[in-house]
Amino acid sequence: MFIDAETLEDKSIFNSDIAVVGAGPAGIVTALELAKSGYEVALIESGRLDFSEAIQKLGEASYYDPKVHAPMTECTRRQVGGTSIIWGGRCLPYDPVDFDKRDYIPYSSWPVTYEELEPYFQKACDYFFCGKAEFDINNISTIKQKSIVPGLPDEETMTSTLERWSLPTNFGKEYHQELKQYERIKLLYGLTCTEIETNDSGNQVEVIQAKTLGGKTIRIKAEKFILAGGALNSTRLLLASDKKHPGGIGNHSGLLGRFYMGHLSGDIATVRFTTPPQETVFGFDRDSDNIYLRRRFSFTREFLHEKQLTNIVAWLGSPKFNEPSHGNGILSLAYLALTAPVLGNYLTSTAIKNSLVGKDKAIYQAHLMNVLKDFGKLVSFIPNFAYGRFVAKRKIPALFVYSAANEYPLHYHSEQIPNFDSTVSLSNDTDELGMRRLNIDLRCTPQDIDSVVRAHQYWDEHLRKHGCGYLKYLTDDPEASVWEQAGDGFHQVGTTRMSENPSDGVVGKNCNIHGVDNLFVASSSNFVTSGQANSTFMIVVFALKLVDHLKANLSSSVVSAPGLTENLNTSLSKG
Repeated sequence: MFIDAETLEDKSIFNSDIAVVGAGPAGIVTALELAKSGYEVALIESGRLDFSEAIQKLGEASYYDPKVHAPMTECTRRQVGGTSIIWGGRCLPYDPVDFDKRDYIPYSSWPVTYEELEPYFQKACDYFFCGKAEFDINNISTIKQKSIVPGLPDEETMTSTLERWSLPTNFGKEYHQELKQYERIKLLYGLTCTEIETNDSGNQVEVIQAKTLGGKTIRIKAEKFILAGGALNSTRLLLASDKKHPGGIGNHSGLLGRFYMGHLSGDIATVRFTTPPQETVFGFDRDSDNIYLRRRFSFTREFLHEKQLTNIVAWLGSPKFNEPSHGNGILSLAYLALTAPVLGNYLTSTAIKNSLVGKDKAIYQAHLMNVLKDFGKLVSFIPNFAYGRFVAKRKIPALFVYSAANEYPLHYHSEQIPNFDSTVSLSNDTDELGMRRLNIDLRCTPQDIDSVVRAHQYWDEHLRKHGCGYLKYLTDDPEASVWEQAGDGFHQVGTTRMSENPSDGVVGKNCNIHGVDNLFVASSSNFVTSGQANSTFMIVVFALKLVDHLKANLSSSVVSAPGLTENLNTSLSKG
C-alpha cells in the first residue's frame, strides 16, 4: 500500500512491526526481505513518487566547501528510489584487503570479515540485475582476451579485476509493483523523519516523529527501527535527536559525525600503450548474460600491504568532452548535446553531466568542426548508441571511443584514509520543517595524496617492465594535481562507524546503535573504511545481512501482531 502522508490526520500514530526510514536501495531491499518473512513494515520516505524540488531542498547543507564537496541536492535524491534514480549503475563489492588489519591506515579495523559478507554478494547482484557475483575476468570463460593489452600479465599489478554494471537500476521504478503487492508493506511518502524519541533511560526507541511540508505531524511506533535514509541524512537525524543523548543518539563515544570519507578520483596521467591499438580493450566487455563489465588496473592484497598503499584502482577513460583538441566528432557531439539547455538535463543526471563537460568554457566552433569532419561516422554511430543508451533495457553505461594512437586517460578511484577531523555536524540553520541543517567538513590527508601518486608510479613500472607502454603525466606536479582534484560528496562513507567496542564507534557489527536495543542503521555511514569501491552495492550487502540478524532475533510474537493492520486502516480512514 502506498500512502501519501498528506492524507493522514494530523498527529496520527502509525504502528508497525518494523519501521524503515528511507526508500532508497537499502530501505527497499530491507522492506521487501522483511515482508517476505511475514513482518509488517512501515517504509517512510521524505520524498514523493515523483521529484519534488521543495522536498529536495530539505536536505541542503548549511555549509560545505564547493571545492571539495558536491551540493547535497546533486549527490542525494529525496524520492522513492533514493539516489538510485541518479546513479550510474556501477556494482562491485569491497575487497578482502579492506577488512584486513592495516596498521599503516589509522582507525581501519572492522568488526566484520569479508568472509561474513561474501555470501550476500549474489543476492545483492540479483537486486541490481548485474548478473553473477563474479568479479575476476579469469573466471569468465566466454571472454577470451584476459589481459587489457597483449603481453601484460597479472603480477603485483593486475588488469583482471572487474566491476559490473546494473541496468542502471532505479529501485523506485524496478520495485514499484513488488512493493505494492506486499500488503505487509505500507509505504508512506512525503513524510520526513525529524526526531527519534527514546524512553527515559535512553536504551529503547519509543517513537519517531515525522512531518509533512503541509504541516502535519505523524508519530511512528514499531518494535524495531532501521535508518536507511542515506549516510549523511541518517547521521543528521541521529545528531538532531539529542534531548536525552548529548550530541545525539549514538554519540556515546563522541564519534557520531566523525571520520567522514568518500573517494579520491580524477586523472593525473594518460596511459600510452605500445601494443597494437586494435587489440586494446578500451571499453566494456559483456559476459554470457550480456552484463556490461569493465576492467581496472589494481594491485594484489599482498602488494598493497607491502607498499602501504590505500586501496586504489584505475580504468581507461575517454578524453574530456569539453576539449575540442581531441578532434573526435563523437565526443564533440556529446559535449554539444550535454550543454544544450534542455536536452542536457534529459540525457543524464546533473552530477554526471558536470563531470563530463567540466567547468571550462569550450570553443563551440571547434566542436562543430569536429562534428562536420566526422559526419560520416556519426550517421551510423548516433542511432546505435542512442538505442543502446536510452531505449534498450540494459543500457550502455558510458561513452568510450577508440584511440588510434593507443593513448587513453587513466582515471583513478582511491580509498580515503579515515580522518577524525573530517566531520559533519549540526548548524543553527533550520529547514522548513524546523530541523537543523548540516555543516560538512570533508578533509583529505597527505597520506591520501601520496598513495595515489605512488600507485601511478607502480602502474608505470609494470607497463614498462613488460614493454607494453608507459604513463604520461598531465602536469609536472602530479601531487599538486591530486590535491586539486581531491573531493567527493557522492560516495558518503563514515560518520556512524562500526565497531566491536562501543567506545570505538557508533554502531555494532549488526548495524545496531550501541546502547539502544531496537535502533539500527543501514547505510554506508557505518563503513569503517571507504575502499576502492563506490558504496551502493555494499549498502545492500549489509542490509541483507541486517535482515538475517533481525529474523534470527525477533520473537515470533512480533510477526503478524494482532491489530496492526486495523490500527493502520483506522489512521488512514481519519485522513
